[in-house]
Amino acid sequence: MTIRKLPSRALVTSLVLVAVPAALAALAGCDTQGEIVLGAGNGGSGASTTSHQGGSGASTGGTTQNGGNGGAGNQPNGCVDNGDCSNDPGGPVCDPATGNCVVCLPDGTGCSSTEYCDPVSHDCVTGCASEQECVDLGFQHCDMQTHQCVICLTDADCLPGTVCSAERICEFGCNASHDCPAGLTCCTDECKNLAADPDNCGQCGNACAGGVNTVEACLGQVCATACIGAFADCNGDMTDGCEWNTILDGPCLCSPGTTQPCYQGSPGTENVGPCHGGLQTCDPSGTSWGACLGQVLPHYELCANAVDEDCNNVVDDVVDMDGDGWTICNGDCCDVASASCPSPRLVNPGALEALNDGVDNDCDPTTSDSVAPAACSNVADFSAVTATQVAQAMDLCQTTTANPPLATRKWGLISAVHRFANGATPSAAELTSLQNNQTAIMTAFGTGGVVPKKGATLGVISSGMARDANDAGWVLPIVGTTFTSAITFPGAPPLSTYVNAHGGGLVPGQCAGTTCPVGTDANDSVNIRLVIRTPTNAQGFSYDFRFYSAEYQTYQCTTFNDYYLAMLTSGAPAIPADHQISFDALNNAVSVNNGFFQDCGGNGKNCGPCPFGTASLAGTGFEQVQGGSTEWLTTDAPIVPGETITLELVVFDVSDHIYDTLVLLDNFRWSLTPVVLGTHT
Repeated sequence: MTIRKLPSRALVTSLVLVAVPAALAALAGCDTQGEIVLGAGNGGSGASTTSHQGGSGASTGGTTQNGGNGGAGNQPNGCVDNGDCSNDPGGPVCDPATGNCVVCLPDGTGCSSTEYCDPVSHDCVTGCASEQECVDLGFQHCDMQTHQCVICLTDADCLPGTVCSAERICEFGCNASHDCPAGLTCCTDECKNLAADPDNCGQCGNACAGGVNTVEACLGQVCATACIGAFADCNGDMTDGCEWNTILDGPCLCSPGTTQPCYQGSPGTENVGPCHGGLQTCDPSGTSWGACLGQVLPHYELCANAVDEDCNNVVDDVVDMDGDGWTICNGDCCDVASASCPSPRLVNPGALEALNDGVDNDCDPTTSDSVAPAACSNVADFSAVTATQVAQAMDLCQTTTANPPLATRKWGLISAVHRFANGATPSAAELTSLQNNQTAIMTAFGTGGVVPKKGATLGVISSGMARDANDAGWVLPIVGTTFTSAITFPGAPPLSTYVNAHGGGLVPGQCAGTTCPVGTDANDSVNIRLVIRTPTNAQGFSYDFRFYSAEYQTYQCTTFNDYYLAMLTSGAPAIPADHQISFDALNNAVSVNNGFFQDCGGNGKNCGPCPFGTASLAGTGFEQVQGGSTEWLTTDAPIVPGETITLELVVFDVSDHIYDTLVLLDNFRWSLTPVVLGTHT
């Protein structure tokens, strides 16, 4: 029998023909030699029972149509050996399992040494088929899944310390079944040297902790950290790094926790009296010493306890810390500045209580900080009026003594006496005359609206009768009253102090540009001499006065001209040599010729206009025929805080005993701020 091969594309034909009914198969027929002319194509099933080729074929007119090499079909055998496939388009190799001619067999038959046979397509594909092939190529294994030559198939194919990766190469790593080389330990999946690895020192995961400005190392399974550069670990705790820059800050001061003896008092005071040293501990940073604990330092000396608190070997020598003259032992309630007492030098028993400043200025809790002291003069008095009463009518109420104990050394009126212009002490009879005639306390002067500037009363001194036209005993000022004989210049202090500073006479006034003549002799004088200790926090004082004279207008700019002098003895440098503190803007003395003489009427010899007329003179006696006055004037004078001053308020007739002069005095007050010497409206 002759086998004719069909092209492999006859597979499709053969598949179609298989479905044709058997009755139609006879139409295909056979040639005379029994050849099968209708056969199955490659991969199809054939009807022949004798042909190795299977497949169906047809012969027409002696022409044979070959089916493809499609397998055994229903035949038990196809090709028998490779010789049967020498010309077969399916391939030169016979697959005895299927009887098909193929390119290659799974054992590699038909493929080169660098190929393997695809078990499905039976085609040769580049890749390995055996391990030996890969060994010959320098690899160790053939991956039969991918037919690629690889270094490893499992971790066991790799050296210790390496594992087989998905790419089938040995890379650094380890696991529970494939350990590291000797001397290394598997930590998670990497080999680590526990004796030298700072991230796994002594055991896996034990990282050597460091901080800023440090470098970390593992030495023999023990962590070691060192500072870099100029940095130092002063606190001995490397977990927070090396925090100290020795270049900028110097070396570490001490070792944390160490102690040393200490004493912070003044040299020479340790172990004197109760003073002794203590102990201080180096702070945790190692950069400073802590507080000196247990030491006793010098402090303010306590009063009369026989203990040397300031440790100067002298017991009970209390120091005046603020230099105001008082210590805590004699009543100073503020010797050192604090939030409630910012100016301790101004706070002591000798200070004036300033209202509403929140400070106990006079160290007397009974003195109100919000309520002014009560008035000490409330009613008029014309009989036996003392100089003290005049001071009280002027609102100078607080009194003290000349040399009290320091704790009671308050400011106030030390003494108030009647004297004459030359400072002479009046006889008993003269004093009675002064107190009953030339001195008075009034609640108003006249009926023209002249009332006290402060409080209920004002003081009055006069070279005539200290009265107004409504008071019993009043004498018309132009008539005047003779009381005392003349005091010839220069006399004695205070008058001599004044006149000697001006060439031995009174200071002349000015009238219409003319320097007025001055007379001699001080007649009917009265002098209220006040000795006052000033508050330690005061820098000046002020008082108000009003000058009346019957010499206007006839005796203006004549030798018959009465004077009022306010003479201050003080250590303040602004006080002039003549001690006079009340004068007009031209430094004229307060007389009928002074520039403040403005309440008057008529023209006559008037040295200036009288802009206020005579309204305020009503009922005073100075509005009749002639007379005039100033408005209320204020004199300001500086002082030395805490000093004792003498203020002498003097009025007198000049050259005669008639045409009297009178002065109202009121509203004495202290100034806690600097004042400029002068008199103003």
